[in-house]
Order: sequence, then structure tokens, then C-alpha cells
Amino acid sequence: MLQGLTAAGVIGAAGCLGSDSGGGNGYAAADTTDAESLNFIQVSDQNTGDRLALTMDSAYTITSDTQLFPLWLDVEDTGDSQVYVATLRDNLEWGGDYGQMTAEDWVYLIQEVHQGTDNWALSEAAGNWAGVTVEQTGELEFQIELERPNADWPFEPVLWGSYCLPKGLLEPYVDEQDGAGLDQDDEIQELAYTGNLGAYTFERWDRGSEFVAVKNDDYYMTELDAEDFPDYVSEEQIEAWQTAPNFEAYSWHTMSEESPRMTALEQGEIDQTNVPSTRVERFEGRSDVEIMEVPYSYLTILAYNQRMNGWEELRTREVRQALSMAIDKVEITENILRGYAETAHTFQPHWSEWYDESEVTQFGEGDSYDQAGARDRLEANLSSDYGYDGDTLVGPDGEQVTLTLVYSRGTETTKTTAEFMGEELSAIGIDIEFESVSFDQMLPNYVQNSWQGTEDEQPWTGGPNNDGPRDNSASSEDWDLMYGINFNTYPRTPAAIDAFWTERAPTNYYGYVPDEDLALMFETVRTSTDQAEREATMAEIFGILSGDQPVNFVSMSDDIIGYRSRVDGPEEEFGQSWDDRTWAFDEA
Repeated sequence: MLQGLTAAGVIGAAGCLGSDSGGGNGYAAADTTDAESLNFIQVSDQNTGDRLALTMDSAYTITSDTQLFPLWLDVEDTGDSQVYVATLRDNLEWGGDYGQMTAEDWVYLIQEVHQGTDNWALSEAAGNWAGVTVEQTGELEFQIELERPNADWPFEPVLWGSYCLPKGLLEPYVDEQDGAGLDQDDEIQELAYTGNLGAYTFERWDRGSEFVAVKNDDYYMTELDAEDFPDYVSEEQIEAWQTAPNFEAYSWHTMSEESPRMTALEQGEIDQTNVPSTRVERFEGRSDVEIMEVPYSYLTILAYNQRMNGWEELRTREVRQALSMAIDKVEITENILRGYAETAHTFQPHWSEWYDESEVTQFGEGDSYDQAGARDRLEANLSSDYGYDGDTLVGPDGEQVTLTLVYSRGTETTKTTAEFMGEELSAIGIDIEFESVSFDQMLPNYVQNSWQGTEDEQPWTGGPNNDGPRDNSASSEDWDLMYGINFNTYPRTPAAIDAFWTERAPTNYYGYVPDEDLALMFETVRTSTDQAEREATMAEIFGILSGDQPVNFVSMSDDIIGYRSRVDGPEEEFGQSWDDRTWAFDEA
């Protein structure tokens, strides 16, 4: 789940502003918001993940051709799609005095942290590892046994893209079940344990401003021979990995305002940043900047808070449907987003081979954009002490219903879209109050929630973004509607979207409780060997989600990224950044 969430308008922008550390050969890029924390155990946003990825490669990645590419380790199916064997490379070294990365480190982290009692460490990956048995079978080998066969498992966000910590660092916190202490540990927050595990070494993090990492001369990839790479990797690609990285430093700058980022790209102060659809024309015809439209898997949503600190009427499906009916998605995609997006009605992009609209219900497009119908649906389904006084929806106190819409600042299109949604809801009699916050503040204050009762009364926790049943868990700040967060739709392995849509899902921060047994349906998709059954089950799930409207599925966009023309490596294809450690500047 490390990259389950990202800020709207900055889907996948990676890199940062120039830094003195890299001199003329430092890679520079910018995005709108900073990392949340450097403790990978408790985070799930892409902004944090992009920074961590500079100093740690992770277990393995998936190429743009959907091939498993080993980084720290390789994974093999023993033949039944239920038991997998992970084998570590033998040249991985932790920083400090922790020595070699071994299978013991991985098994300890999984068993004692991700599967720890009552999720004491607030692990975002706890749900991924539930029911999985891990066992060390050698110094550099461990076995993963699933509850049921799942041929898609290596491509789901469980081991793919996951990080590890040395057992010696974790032990004192495990012994004390001290999640807060682990989160505040200096070695974790300064990435002092990363050793030769990534292309770069952490130098500094000026919160809210700049994250800087410098070239790691001990990078383990440079020690590999040709036979250490999969057969499908070309000689040219092997050489690129053996000489990586090509930049003396890599820095991320946080620039919350859109205009300065665009100016920085124009003037060559940064090498890469996301470009809002409203700014694409600004770069047309330039030879020094290349704009790429990359297919991307993140879907933009308007979340409905169904927890105890949201409007209680949002727990009624028909009320959520009414709000979605009242918002014109075509106006958003065609005019606000300038045609660089398409409307969405369920949780999968149209270009996914799994997409099936046979059971999908539309809201907010064509005839399903119906403000009069939305008002009628509200009148028919709100509690009896709600009603209309003329054109105004009033509540039990006789006052107009007022909802708080929180949105992430940083891009004009996000702000404009949020304000447009407010106008649409005002047209059906609801007053909207806006709160604009930075993405890195939205996560801890509005997305993360905590159990409000006593510890011994808490029946379960899904992690920091879903800390127990919605009746008694809430974020620190109240909200009703939220815009500015994009969700990963996992189009290669769509069963992985259960991370959002079951009651105990780790990213179900809005408190959705489905009437249908979605967990069982996701299990069917994972375990069935009948592809037709799997596809039919996913089609049913997509239909249920579209009807339930746990969130308003607003739009799917390409990732529009601006690169300085000297950057050699990125391509306009899904998953293009899997080999970004090998990117370079053109010698010309």
C-alpha cells in the first residue's frame, strides 16, 4: 500500500529542484506536497514513497511489460500458486552496525510488526499480511504460504515494492510494543539503516521544502554480473543498471504553488514535474521541455465521510447517490481538466483489461446528471427531520444543511474542481464550507483516524487510516466531503482494490460498510482458476461500488509530466518509472 494514495493533480510526479549537493549533475524535480514521514511502516502515500525509493530499492518491481524484475530479492512460485519462495541477493548491506540483510530480518518484520499483536506499530501493510504464513528456510531464503492459491499474488502490493528493517533496530520496540517510539527513532527518520540498498544515500530533509539524497557509491546493483539479471533484460539495460545511478544527487522540492513550479521547469531549474492540464499549452512548441501523457492507474474521487465525525446521512446509499447525481462530471473532465481526463463511474480505468461496465450504474453524466432528480432522491431518503424549505435543504434545527468540503491545495484544477462541486451541491440546497489544506497535512489530520473508546473495547483495527468501526473512530479534524486524493486502481491485479472497499480495509478512512460480502468476492477473484469466473466477479464488484457510491468516482486522467529535454529514460507507457535509477542526462 506504499503507493495507494497520491495527491490529485500530482499523480506520479517524481524528482526535485536543483541542489548544491549534485552540482551540475544533480537531478531536480518538484511536486506540490512533502512526505508525511520517513517511517514506511505507517505511510501509504506516493509522495513519501518516492522519497524513500531514492535510498531503498524495495523487494522487487514490475516492468512496463508486466515482468517481475528482482531488486533485493526474487520470488518464485513453487508450482501451486500458494507457496512462494523469496531469495535475497547476497550483497545487501544495512547501514550502521547491522550487517547483511538476511531472511531473518524479513521474517521478523512480517511476524512481529505487520502481523504484530493489535497492530501495535500501526502498520499500513497489516491487512496485506493477514493470514499469510512466513518461515525462514535459509540464511537468504524465506517461504511465504498463502491461505489459498493466488497466481496474482507477486503482482499485488504485498511483497512487491515493500521495504524492510534490520531486526536489531526493531527488537527493542517490538519488546515494548512501542509504536510511537519506533516512529520517532532517529535511524528511521534519517534513513541511517539503508546502507547500500538504494541508488542514493540520504543527506537531509528540510520539511516542507527539500529532500536531498546523494549518489551511493556502494550501490549493490553495480556489483552484479550479467547472469544476475533475468533473461528478458537486454545487454544495454544490464549495463545501465551496473553503472547506475547517473546523477550525483537527486532532490525533491516541495512547491505548493503551481506557477513557480511551471516557471522553474521553463527556466531549467528543475528537470521534472507534473504539469496541470490547464498549463500544457504553455509548453507547446518548446524544444527544451517535453510533455508526456502517461497512462496512469490513479482515480480521482470525492470521498463521503461515513464515520462518527461526518454527516450521519452520508451512511445512506441513496443520499450519497443523490450528491453524485448533482455533480456534472463532463463539465469537470472537458472544461476544468481541458479534455485530459475521462469520466469515471466505478473503480477501474477504461483501458484496463479487467474493466467491465455491464453492471455499472452511472451518476453525474448524461441523463444521470440530474439535479432535480438528486433533490427528489434526497427528499425520499433523508431522515424524517430533514426537508426542503423552498430551495434550501434544512436539518433538524431548522437551519440549512452545511457540509465541510476539504480539498488539497497546490494545483488550480483541484481548487477549481472543488469549488465547482460546491456550486453544484449549493444548487440542490446544501451550503458548502471549504477548507484548503496541504496534502501532507490532509493525511494526518483528516485521513488518519483513531479509536475513541477504551483500548480493551476496540474489536479490530485496519491501521492508522481505519482504526476501528466507524461508530467509534474519527479523524482529529471533522469533515464531510474530501477532494484532492487519488486512489490506485491496481489495473494489473484488481483484487488488490480490497484495500479500499471492505469494512476493515487499511485505506477505508471514510468508513464505508458494504451490504454485500465484498471480502468474499475479492477472495473468489484471487483463488479461482476460472478466468471467466474471475472476470464476472470483478464485474459484479464494479457494479456494487458504482451503486453504493462509497465515494463519488469522478475521473481518470493521464499523468501529464514535463521533463527537460536532456532527460533520457522516461517513456509514454504505463509503469514507465520502474527503471528510473538508470535514467541519465543526454550527453548532447
